[in-house]
Amino acid sequence: MSTEILWTAWSGAEIAPEAGVWTSPEVSPGFSFDELIPSWNVVTPPGTWVEVAARVVSESGERSGWLVLARWSSDPAFTSTSVAGQDDAVAVAADDTIVGRDGRRFTTFSLRLSLHGSAASLPRTSLLGAMASANARDSAPAPGAVSRGTVVGGVPAYSQQLHRDRYPHWDGGGQSWCSAASTAMITDYWGVGPTLEETAWVDYDTPDPQVPFTVREVYDESFGGAGNWAFNTAYAAARGLVAYVTRLRSFTEAARFVEAGIPLVLAVSHREGELTGAGYVTNGHLLVLVGFDESGDPVVHDPASHKIASDAEVRTTYDLGELDRAWARSGRVVYVVRPPGVASPQPPAQPNW
Repeated sequence: MSTEILWTAWSGAEIAPEAGVWTSPEVSPGFSFDELIPSWNVVTPPGTWVEVAARVVSESGERSGWLVLARWSSDPAFTSTSVAGQDDAVAVAADDTIVGRDGRRFTTFSLRLSLHGSAASLPRTSLLGAMASANARDSAPAPGAVSRGTVVGGVPAYSQQLHRDRYPHWDGGGQSWCSAASTAMITDYWGVGPTLEETAWVDYDTPDPQVPFTVREVYDESFGGAGNWAFNTAYAAARGLVAYVTRLRSFTEAARFVEAGIPLVLAVSHREGELTGAGYVTNGHLLVLVGFDESGDPVVHDPASHKIASDAEVRTTYDLGELDRAWARSGRVVYVVRPPGVASPQPPAQPNW
């Protein structure tokens, strides 16, 4: 079965909430999909927050309830969280993803955004969207070539291992902070990472206080970790970037972002011996793709840093085929994060960005 992916989004100008609630039109991607991952770009003034929910219709015509993916704010006083225990007979809200109950597939979806705050201060939305996909996980890559010798310069390298056992109430400590470390690399690359004043609360000596700061901002209370994909992109967006979760079909598509100067965060998973030189195994991990060497192998900033607590160990090169198999386990999930003034490459005919 071939992989199908469609990214659909509405801009802030298209979203006009009535009484603080906006419901999207119903979207039919043109194929039956098995996963839906929403994303949102929202600025939340202090004391405000948003709720993001999705509803899907199965191939048999069954309609799910509104399943809440997030109650979210960038205000540190608010506890951002996905919502457990609300699954119905049609669909399951699995943290950042809607999947079918008992293998059901869906034909349409709609999103609902609820704004919460005072009459004088409400969240401001610039983007709400979702990626619908079918047959993406463990799929073969689409054919094509990569840009040999093309590397995005200036991306910082942050090792999660420098934060081992720090702030253990956040998913056990830094050894689990791959997503936040990757997101911190990207936001700092674009010049919108936290200031020294913002990170002054970090209570241990570290060269990269941006990492625990980002963990605090992206932590999902219900999930119990900093790896909620949409929470990471929402944080980046709250700092002035355009950011969302989608899937790519191959490293050929990823190379087009590299050519445009846009590094990507990739979600990977690999077992012992499957990723030569990694020095670790993982059921789920995030790293930053910065380019390709002269042989066409991906150059990455891997925050696991071979389990060595050193930023100098973060930059590495993996075999293209091995990393692609590890990436395919997530269905080739990426965080696309860029400033509004930096254009993404032209999307394909079935747009996945």
